Amino acid sequence: MELPASRSLKIAYALTILAAVVPIGIAKSGWVALATGSGAMGFLLLGPLLMLLVGVYRLITIFRNPAALSSYAVVGIANLLRKLGIFVIYVGAIVGVIGWVSGPLMAAFMKHRSENGVEFFVVGTYLALLGGIGMIGIFSFEFSRLLGMENHFREQPDE
Repeated sequence: MELPASRSLKIAYALTILAAVVPIGIAKSGWVALATGSGAMGFLLLGPLLMLLVGVYRLITIFRNPAALSSYAVVGIANLLRKLGIFVIYVGAIVGVIGWVSGPLMAAFMKHRSENGVEFFVVGTYLALLGGIGMIGIFSFEFSRLLGMENHFREQPDE
């Protein structure tokens, strides 16, 4: 493995996974969940439960294995996918953390609330829509790792 993963990348990767599988914050609540379509999954617990189990398993493997996010050297489009994926993972981690603390932040900064709380709905909807960006970064990053592994083994001499 020639490209080790930094500690900050591991933390951002973990935050992005947690933001996807742990339903807390404004973006996962009440009317926002119904408006964005995630409320329909509420009665089917198999999907969210499976996502939670896979996410927890991935987090455990990341932090138990020091080389879990390392990859072989990549060039060309794979290098672009890796760099873009890492950047989007960081953005996804930031959006996830903002989603978790958005309720108390909104309550602290909003001195005069509207009657129906539409400002919470709007902020929650935008956070819910931006919440999936981190998973796109993870898929892009993991795909670049796969391409790097394929190139590495392709260049190995046959025995």
